[in-house]
Order: sequence, then structure tokens, then C-alpha cells
Amino acid sequence: MTEPNLVFLPWARRGGPLDLPPDVRDGHPASQASATAEVKVNGAGPATVQVRLLGPGDVTGLPAQQVIRTDPAPGSRTFEANYLPLVELDEPALPWLFTPASASAGRLRPWLCLVVVREQPGVQLAPPARGSLPVLRIGIPARPEEELPDLDDSWAWAHAQLATEVAMTDAALADALAADPGRSLSRLVSGRLLAEQTEYLACVVPTFEAGRLAGLGDDPGAAEGPAWRRAPGMPPVELPVLHHWRFATGPAGDFQSLAMAIRGRPVADGFGTRAVDLSTSGLGIAGAEDAQVRLAGALLALDAPVQRWSDPAMAGRFAAALTDVLNAPDQVPASNPLLAPPRYGSTYAAPAALDPASPGRWYEQLNTDPANRVAAALGTLVVQQQQETLVAAAWDQAADLHAAARVFGLAALGLAVADSLHRRHVAPLPPESGLFVLAPLRARLLRASATGSTSFAQQWAEARLPDQALSPVVRRVTRPRGPAVRRVGPAAPVTGRGVLGRMTPTEMIGRDLTPAAGPLTFEAGGGALNLSWAQVSRDAVEGAPPRPGFEIGPSPTPAPGPDPLPPFGGGVVGGGVVGGGVLHGGLVRGAGPSLARRRPTDPFDPTDPFDPTDPTEPDPVDPTEPDPHPHPPRRDNQLAATFRTAAARHLSAFLAPAPPDRGPLGTLAVEAMFAEALELTTPARTFSARVSGLLEAPAPPGAAGPVPPVRFAPRFDAPMSRSLVELGQHWLLPGLDGVPANTALGLRTNGEFVEAFLAGLNHELGRELLWREFPTPMTATFFDRFWDAAVAPDAPPDITPLDSWGGRALGAPTVAEDRFVLLLRSELIRRFPDALVSAVRPGPPAEQLLPVFRGAMEPDITFFGFAVPLADADDWSIVIAEQPGAPRFGFEVGEAPVGVSHAPVTEATSASQAARLRQLPARITIPVTVLLRRPTP
Repeated sequence: MTEPNLVFLPWARRGGPLDLPPDVRDGHPASQASATAEVKVNGAGPATVQVRLLGPGDVTGLPAQQVIRTDPAPGSRTFEANYLPLVELDEPALPWLFTPASASAGRLRPWLCLVVVREQPGVQLAPPARGSLPVLRIGIPARPEEELPDLDDSWAWAHAQLATEVAMTDAALADALAADPGRSLSRLVSGRLLAEQTEYLACVVPTFEAGRLAGLGDDPGAAEGPAWRRAPGMPPVELPVLHHWRFATGPAGDFQSLAMAIRGRPVADGFGTRAVDLSTSGLGIAGAEDAQVRLAGALLALDAPVQRWSDPAMAGRFAAALTDVLNAPDQVPASNPLLAPPRYGSTYAAPAALDPASPGRWYEQLNTDPANRVAAALGTLVVQQQQETLVAAAWDQAADLHAAARVFGLAALGLAVADSLHRRHVAPLPPESGLFVLAPLRARLLRASATGSTSFAQQWAEARLPDQALSPVVRRVTRPRGPAVRRVGPAAPVTGRGVLGRMTPTEMIGRDLTPAAGPLTFEAGGGALNLSWAQVSRDAVEGAPPRPGFEIGPSPTPAPGPDPLPPFGGGVVGGGVVGGGVLHGGLVRGAGPSLARRRPTDPFDPTDPFDPTDPTEPDPVDPTEPDPHPHPPRRDNQLAATFRTAAARHLSAFLAPAPPDRGPLGTLAVEAMFAEALELTTPARTFSARVSGLLEAPAPPGAAGPVPPVRFAPRFDAPMSRSLVELGQHWLLPGLDGVPANTALGLRTNGEFVEAFLAGLNHELGRELLWREFPTPMTATFFDRFWDAAVAPDAPPDITPLDSWGGRALGAPTVAEDRFVLLLRSELIRRFPDALVSAVRPGPPAEQLLPVFRGAMEPDITFFGFAVPLADADDWSIVIAEQPGAPRFGFEVGEAPVGVSHAPVTEATSASQAARLRQLPARITIPVTVLLRRPTP
């Protein structure tokens, strides 16, 4: 049946209506036709003119871009013999464009057709002779009446196609043909019945004699009739070829017939395993004369037995004996080494000695189970057979290794020099001097804490220092041997001058606030200072500088002061004792050391410090000279001391204490800040970050130093199941030879075998690379893929890195649990590799899973892995479907007419003929429960 979105049309034409003679069944249209055209000019007329229409005798070629598809494709070797060849043309009206006739009873002969001839003696595609087209010659011993179709039925093998969503009337179809060229095409089908495994030549040729002559380069003149008339004993035929291609048919059967032949068959007990005789193991185990263990492959039956030993007691005896043999080299001195069988995976386990007390660990299971040792030995055998190829590939991956070694060597040298400079010249500096030295790096210090305490960024923010505090101007003015610092003198050594501390808001308030003439109270001055009562504490009162001129008086309105400082919280109010006290002008000074020092010849004026930018200032006094006028220390007067005590007790009773682990805001803990900056600039840290930026992958944990040694671990992404199959298909699935043709089997992956095989593979390659002096860590995982996951590029690897296995059991699910596998032994997938195979489970909600890996084995075996939980496998079904595509035409296998070379016409129109011969994509569904049935005896 025709699909609802495809409409087949028996013929199609564009342009205005023409009064052409009908194409009658008993006759043949003329090769030329004329028509009368009427013309009106400015409303006058009409005027009539006789015109000759272009006919088949005017065609000398076919544009190559008109051919948009052929079935089969050129060069195909496996075309189904029960299908019909075809060619599709872009223009939907092209087959009837030059036919000088009109349709009759829904039939219209095309001016060209598709012929398919068997490659044989007497059939020749000759190069152009008189014309521009190649020439198809059919003569003795070939028989043209068998190779060519009957042109009286040519109307039945050409049709147009239109893709539409809804049913349309004839007028709507005509409008759709003209509106969207991408939804329409025309098709020529050959009715030639094909034979199996035969070579054929397909050619598009003219159907009119006039077209044949024109294509050959001759003058068609008044030639009439068809290009050939099929009859017994036909003479040789020469036909111009507008388009051609060659193909061959394959064995009998199409997708549907091959798919329908597949049967789901259960497996017998023991399928997928093979017995290994252990009687001659050489371990001297008593009672092992008839001992056997079942060796499984990478694939197992869904209901494979858990017990693999003929005598379960033998498992422990063999494990103990193998442990003694494999650990024997550890019992002899290094000067007299002992050669013993390999301990697979020893570089990934620490220590390398087998532990009898850990029988459930992967390392012991891998080495003390004979079946697992066989799987690991297969991995070593792969490396031994492919060692040259693998080592060459490893060196190819490490093409930049020498350049990297040079860069890392220079990095190690730079680290040593930088560490020495940092340790000798930066770390010993006083905290404040060190901060000035590291000031250019302040932007890089604003990151997480390196010492485990408060970060540098948080300390800087809490200090409320201006951004210019560590600027080059401040560093230049406060340099140890600069003029300003030299004026300080010996009373304030340069190592503790407290420049940054004096820039904090608490110090600046006490130093820069100019009070009014009258007494200044907190209520009067707090608003101007942007302060609040919440910022007053007992520590603020007790830590305020001494006030020898303190007195208590009325609270007049203060004069406007300077611009307020930025707000700060929880800080010490360093401008004096706050809370009802009076701060007299001229006595407000900070308690810290001053950067300016009075000149000996000047009168004492603490409000006029030394200005290094004033050219009228005299040169500073050498700080080594003694001060002839020392100042007495400042102390609270009696009233200030009394007020300080009372205010502190008062504030303690009403204010909550500050957190013990946080300093007040607006103060600077210069030692802690320098310690944090020093740790952040340690070369071991900075070089490690820089070297890590050169690496595509981070350095492994526990790397020796910030510059790790240059070691490269090559990776091989090829699925190693192919290498195992090259050793023998029976290693992948023992008993495979006993699977009959056209069989579907339900299996599962064997994670224990896969991990043992990959462990042996990685173990042996690491040893080989060590022997070849390849700089690689022995704990690297070189192979982590066993199954071919090309169908699922985002699928994770089959194993995690071996050095992360720890104490897990061999085969324990890490990346994924064992997967359900469908095995097909059939020609279907080999002949139709694009077939769609999926696993479905009815809903609600319905689920569909595509394979996560696939593989193939000779001669006709294909398997697909699905992420289907094994416990729920019986709820699923396997669907094998033909790839949907463009329409195809033919017969069911065994239903084609016999005794004829071309299929007879059975329908009234070409559209009906196409609909009857249309072959829809086939699909079959196999419930997994069918694959789980027990075999009948």
C-alpha cells in the first residue's frame, strides 16, 4: 500500500493546456506535433500562429543533475534479485515532457525508459560514434527480445511522486507540483526480473525512433514509431544512452526474508564455557587428578552456572598453592633471584606479595584462580604479538616528549633559584617591609587561604586600607633609606615604623580629626565621622591614646569638621576617649610613632610634621644623631583615668563582647597578613601552578615536588575485543561453532573475564615499555576499552584506572554492570549493515535502547550490547528493522513471475502498478523470553 504521505501520479505535465492527439493503446504517437497559439496585443486580437512543439527527435542529451538517485547505487554488488532497478529524476514532468501526445485512460507513454541488460557476450556499451552519447549495442549471441522490454507497456514503468501530508484534489496536486519542487520527482522503473549473483548494465534510452536516431547523431527526418519492436528473432539493436550505471545482484533473499528466517533459540547448559584440565598443573595438589575448571569467555549465557569447579574444594587448594609459588621470589635474597610465574597487576597493588588473608581482593582473585590467569595470559599474548606496533604507536604519541623534558628541566632549575631567593631575601624581611616588597603581586594574592587561617583578601578588606596603601608612591616615600624615614631617627627603627598601621581608619581618626573649639562629644561628632554607638566598645575606650588634658564640660555644638572617613565597623576609635569626654584641640594625636620629627632648632609644634615635598624644608637630621630634646611620655590625667575606668565598666555592662577570634575592623594584623602573602608566593606553589598549566591532564596525586618528572602514559582507544578475536573466536565465546545459521541468542558480558584480560594486557605493556626505556609510570592504564563502542561515542570506558581498584573484587561492577548481548548468526547484518537493532520495552512509559557496543566475527556473526538490566531482561524485546529510506519496488521472495524476462503489467495505470510493487521497510520483534527458553531434549 502507498504510504499516506506519498502520492504516485501516472503522469505529470507543466504549462498551459494543449490540444494534442491522444495516446491510444493500438497505435503509437507521432514523433512530431504542432499547435495553434493565440496572441492578444493591448486587448486587440486574437492573432493565431502555428507552432511546432519540440519532440523526442530534438533531444540529444540528459543533464546529469536531473538524476538524483538510482537503486541500486552504482557499483553495488549485493542488490536483492527480487527487487526492481529504478532511476529518479528531479523534474516530475521530465519523462513526458517531449511526448507529442495526450493521456488516454490515465496512460501516457514516456519519451525515455530504463532498460537493464545482463552483462554477456553480445552486449556492449560503446563510446560515442556519430553523436555525443555512448551507444548500447545488443546482438548475437545475446538476444535483444530478452534484454529489452516491450515499449507498448512503457507507460506502466514511469510515474511521478508527490510528498504531501493530506489528501488533495487534482487541482491541489497540480498546484503542489508547481509550488514546491523539492516535494516532487519522477521515476523510471525497469520491469526486468533479475537473477542471483549476476552482473547487469542499466541504461536510460529513448523510446521513440526519432529520439533514437537523434541520439545516435543521425537525422531523424520523418521517422515515426517506437525505437524497437520486441519480437522473436529481433535484429541487433543500437540505442543511445542518456545515463547508465553497473551493478550486481547478491545471493537469494532480501531484508524481510532474511529477517523472517531468524529464530530465537535457547542455549544448552555449559554453552559459553570450556573445561580446562588441571590434573597436570605441576603444583603437587593431592586429589587433583580429575580436577577441572570451566573457563568462560568474554560472553556468557544469561543463565550460566555460578559453580565452575568440578570439585568446589579444589578452588581453595589451588589458590593456596599458587600463592606459595608466586610469593616464593620474596623469600630469597636479591643476590640470588628466583624466577617464578608472573604476578599479573603487581604494579597496581601494594605490596606486590599475594595476601592469603584477602581472597576477595581482585589482585588475589586474578592470580590465584587458574581461569583468570588464563584470561590475563591472553592479554600478555596480545602484547607479545603486537609489541612492535604498540611500542611504535606509544612513541608516536610521545612525539613532544623531548621538548617537554627540556621545558620541565628549565622549570626545575627556575624553581631552585626562585626558592633560594625567596628563602634568603623575602622570608627574613620584617612583616611590613615584606608586604611592600610583595605589593606588585597583590592582585594575585586575593585568593583562597594558603595557611589555613584568614585569607589575605579578607584581612585586607577588614583592615579598610586604601588601594593606594601599597602603591609605588607610598613605597618610595617610606623606603628605609629615604629622606622621610631618615628623619625618624633611632627612636623608630625602620623595621617597625608602622606605616600601614597608621593608614587604617582607627589611626587616621585620632590623627586627622580637627575638633571644634569647644568640647566634642560622641553625639556631636559621631554623625560627622559616620560612626554609631554600635562601634563603641570597652576595647575602644581602654585602647585610646593617653589624654593628659582631658576634662569634662558642657556639650556645645561643634564647628563643622573635615569630610567624614569611610564607615567601618567594630573598630577602635583612636581619636580619644569617647562617651561624654571632651577632646581639646591641639591634643588629638595618635599613639603610634610619628613619621615626622621636630628639628632641633625649631620650636615644638606637633601639628606641623615634616613635609618631604616642601622645598623650603631643610634637610633631615641624620637619624644616628641623638635627640637633644627628648619628650616625656604622655599619661592620662586624674580625670581621664577616672573616666576611662567608669566608661569601660559602663560599656562592658551594656555591650556584648566582640568575638575572640576576630580583630576589630579598621585595624591591621601585619604579621598574619605577611605570613599569608609569604605562603602564597612560595615558589613551590607558584611553579606548581605554572607547570600544571602546561599539562593537558593534572599531575598525578603525590607527584614528587611542584615540577613532576616528565612521564607520559600512552593511551590506546582501540577495542581490544578485536585482538582477542584474532587469537581465536572461541576465546570470546566458547562453543560458537555449534550455533546454527539464522539464530538469535541472548547472552551477557562477563566482566570478570574482561577485567582479567585487560589487567594482563596493561601489565605486559607496562613491562615492555619499561624494557624499551619508555618514560611512563608503571601504574598507568594504557587500555581501558574492550568492547567496540563506536555506535555510542559517549559511552564510558569498560574499566576504571587499575591503580584505583583497591580492595574491590574482580568483575565487581564499577563503570557498569554486565550488559545484555544479542548475538545473531545470519547473513542479514552482513548484507544490510545499516539495519536498525534496538531493545524495546512496552510501557507505560515505553522505552527504546540503542546498542552501546557491537562487534562481528566470521563468517556471519554479529553481536550487540545493550544497557538492559539483566534482572529485567525478560521484560524486553529485540527489534531488527530495515533502515527507512526512499521507496523501493519489487516482489516478495519466491513470488516473482517465472518463465519471463520482464514483469507483466497487471494494473490500469502506472501509479497503481507502483503502489502494488512498493516494498515497505520490514521489521521483526524477538521477545527476550524466547531467547531464555530451555532447549527441548
